Amino acid sequence: MQQLYPEARPWPDPLTIYDDLDLPEGPPHRPYVLVNMVTTVDGKVTMGRGAIKEAIGSKVDHALMARLRAPVDAVLRGAGTVRAYDVPPRVPDEYAERRQARGLPAQPLPVVITGSCDLPLDARFFRDAPRRPLVITRRAAPGERIEAVRRVADVAFAGEDRVQMRAALALLRERYGIRRLLSEGGPTVNFAMLEAGVVDELFWTVAPKIVGYAEDKTMVMGSRPLEPRVRLRLVSAFFHEGELFLRYHVLD
Repeated sequence: MQQLYPEARPWPDPLTIYDDLDLPEGPPHRPYVLVNMVTTVDGKVTMGRGAIKEAIGSKVDHALMARLRAPVDAVLRGAGTVRAYDVPPRVPDEYAERRQARGLPAQPLPVVITGSCDLPLDARFFRDAPRRPLVITRRAAPGERIEAVRRVADVAFAGEDRVQMRAALALLRERYGIRRLLSEGGPTVNFAMLEAGVVDELFWTVAPKIVGYAEDKTMVMGSRPLEPRVRLRLVSAFFHEGELFLRYHVLD
C-alpha cells in the first residue's frame, strides 16, 4: 500500500491505515458522525440493481469497514442496506478486546433507521447481532410492524409523520449515550444526514470498476439538490491494488 496524502510514502500494512483514529465526541446534542461507503469509479453503490452479486470492494475494503467500527459507540444502517447486506456490524475480536480495555462494550450498538419498519426480521442482522439492535422509526409507522420489530429489537421514535434525522441523532446521544456514530448508508440515509448537516467525516473507497447502468444507485440520493452544497477537505488518501481509500472532513 502507498500513502498518497498528506505525504507520499509506502505503508506497510493496508489494514492499519485507520487504526489510530482520534475521534472527538461531537457536540452536546448529537454524536460525532462518520459515513463509510464504497463505490465504483462511476459512483455506483449497486451493480445491476442488485442482480450482480459481485462485491464492489475488495477483501481489504471489507476488513477496513469492520475496523472503522472499532472506535464508535454505534453503527447505523438504513432499512434498504439491512435488506441488501444482512450481516450484523461486528468488529474483529482483537478490536473488541481493545474496546473493552477502553471501557466500551465489546461490540458497537447496531442501529436501523426506517420510516416504514418494513424490515427482514429473520435476517442475520437481527438473528446474529452481538447486541440487541435499536430501530429508530416514526410514530406513524404501521402499528403491526412496530410490534413485530419489538420482538427482535428495541424501538424508539424520532418524528411523527417522518423520521427526523436531527431528532434521531439527539435521541442517540441523550438517551443511549452514543458519542461517536458510524453510518454505513445507504444513499437516502446519506442524503438525509448531509441535508441535516450532521455528517462530520466521509470515508470513501473507490473500487476500480465501472458499472455504467443508469438505474444503479449512487452514494448520495435525494429528491432535490443539497442546499447549500456540501464541501469537503481531504484528510488522507491511500492506494492499494487499484483501490483508493479516501478520508474527508465535511466543512461547515
